[in-house]
Amino acid sequence: MRISTAQLFQQGVNAILDQQTSAAKTQQQLSTGKRILSPADDPSGASQALRLDKSISQTNQFQSNSDYASQQLTLESNTLNSVVNLLQRAHTLAVQANNGTQSAQTRQGIAQEVQQGLQQLQALANTKDTNGQYIFGGYKSGQQPFTTSGGTVTYNGDQGQRFVQIGQSRQVAVSDTGSSVFMGVPNSSGGSQSIFKTLQDFVTSLQSNSPSATSITDINNALKHVLSVQTDIGSRQNAVSDQQTLSSSSLLAVKQNLSQIQDLNYTQAISQFQQQLTALQAAQQSFGKIQGLSLFNYLP
Repeated sequence: MRISTAQLFQQGVNAILDQQTSAAKTQQQLSTGKRILSPADDPSGASQALRLDKSISQTNQFQSNSDYASQQLTLESNTLNSVVNLLQRAHTLAVQANNGTQSAQTRQGIAQEVQQGLQQLQALANTKDTNGQYIFGGYKSGQQPFTTSGGTVTYNGDQGQRFVQIGQSRQVAVSDTGSSVFMGVPNSSGGSQSIFKTLQDFVTSLQSNSPSATSITDINNALKHVLSVQTDIGSRQNAVSDQQTLSSSSLLAVKQNLSQIQDLNYTQAISQFQQQLTALQAAQQSFGKIQGLSLFNYLP
């Protein structure tokens, strides 16, 4: 079989180009640290990597949601802790005011302190988060939930409780409505009333110098109610913390799997690159010799 000079040259060029292509690909793998540069390199591995990348992205979003949930629940818990302190002080003052040794004047002083506490309570009930949203407004988080008119505090929010997805199949409530926290608290008469009314009734009784044990009972009921809400928030905080731990473990495992699929074995790749450079050099040298061949070199 005869091979023309043109064929001989083309074969030499093709050999060089093939070696250059292989070396260039390995060089790109070394520079990126990735074994799979395109789906064609490993269709099955590329498909798995895509699926794992999606899982990582989703888990990162769940972690971000968990961080937000933790932040919101911490804010609410801290706010209610201030409410608890306020009610504990009010309870102490109610016991003190019902002591027969108190005078009308001292009870007026107690009334002033409780009145200040009532104002503070309303401010706490209108707490905003870092985004300027009212945490006790339900879905109406952009509207002030509690307003006062004629000494009566009114709830203007709704009954919506906001939830956040913190896992594949796990949601957590990140808020409580103002009505569930501050309104409808059982009272001594068998009915229910707001915490605001409980404190206002106590102030009124002090101003008329006629406090009663009813105030002690009602304030105690309000205190128990808020503590119950706090306990529920604590349970949700624990759920968020547990989910964060699970997500972190899952994320680590998925990243390890992804690394095994797509990350480059540098030792192997460097060795291969050296071999490819050697092969390229050999192809170039042999082509140079072929270029110098001519029938005239062998004629006498």
